[in-house]
Amino acid sequence: MTTTDRNEPTAEHPFGPELGPLVDEVRRFASVVGEKAQEASAETLLSLAGLADRLREKQPEVYDHLAAAGTGLAAAGAELLAAYRAAVAGHEHRWTAGEPTRTERVDLDDAAEGPSAKQ
Repeated sequence: MTTTDRNEPTAEHPFGPELGPLVDEVRRFASVVGEKAQEASAETLLSLAGLADRLREKQPEVYDHLAAAGTGLAAAGAELLAAYRAAVAGHEHRWTAGEPTRTERVDLDDAAEGPSAKQ
């Protein structure tokens, strides 16, 4: 077996046998990090749900105001998204229609000589 044979990727070690253990370790690390992130997000959601329940029980008026504010924020976000879509829709139509765009020639060399005709 020559040195080049040992370095060539195989089906078992797509990055070469020397990097195989490192790749396996990175895969295990990524798997563990992914599992921990899922556990943490589940725990966070559970603790937030518990907080909301306690707030509803102990401070029902505050909870009602926060719930109304959350609903209002969600509606405002939906309106902002609708406004964005409406603004972008016209531009997207022009971009995809293939119509030529209006261009303006800008000569940067003459700008240093004095004010332009627009000024």
